[in-house]
Amino acid sequence: MIDIHNHILPGIDDGSDSPEKSIRMAKIAVDDGIRLIVATPHCNNGVYQVSPGKIIEEVNRLNRLLQDKGIPLKVLPGADIHIDFNLIEAIKTGKVMTVNNNQRYIMLELPDYGVPQHLSDFLWEMNLNGITPVFTHPERNTAIQDDINILHGFIMQGALSQITAMSLTGEFGKNPRKCALSLLKYNLAHVIATDAHSVRRRPPVLSNALKAAGEIVGDDYALRMVTEIPDGIIKGSRVSLPEPKSRKLCFFEKLLSRN
Repeated sequence: MIDIHNHILPGIDDGSDSPEKSIRMAKIAVDDGIRLIVATPHCNNGVYQVSPGKIIEEVNRLNRLLQDKGIPLKVLPGADIHIDFNLIEAIKTGKVMTVNNNQRYIMLELPDYGVPQHLSDFLWEMNLNGITPVFTHPERNTAIQDDINILHGFIMQGALSQITAMSLTGEFGKNPRKCALSLLKYNLAHVIATDAHSVRRRPPVLSNALKAAGEIVGDDYALRMVTEIPDGIIKGSRVSLPEPKSRKLCFFEKLLSRN
């Protein structure tokens, strides 16, 4: 399996705090069937600002350590980037890290509350520049929890979405789980990733979520969400996805939306 969102790099954000912790996370991932990880440190969020050069340096260092330890896991560069409307120029000039440095896909972190104004205009501009955003953990955004059609609109503009394994298994609470299941039901989720930060509290485990997703979308598509689709994103290829569906509002929801 492929884990496209993981904070395994040591000492550069709120994920692993040491090489030893990174090795322990790697062993957990391998035991769970993960063979490829995209390291995605937080960037551009006002707290962490890690340069692409630093990310590549740390990825190379970790891969050498994994090889020395005989751990069958490969790590690729990426970043979990806070939304900034100046990102397009930053991507063009190499100031922010795209997935595997491919200049095609970028992991974008939505805020926990609300959706930034003018995000649709920003997505339109990204599309014009050949950049595809992958929204990370949209199921944890309260606005999308209230109305998944918000995400439907973004996906119709060409965006993809990645849901977190622990949301599907209920370990992030009732609302993220309910939203994650709805996103699966309406073809609004394309990748499952761990968003791992640690060994115990947020470990790099996909298998339990894979089983939960299979109950909604079927085992074949659930497996694609942790193999074929993230592989295409890593390679910068166009990926084949099911048609997104919008959720029809009930009578009372329609009344509330008019007010």
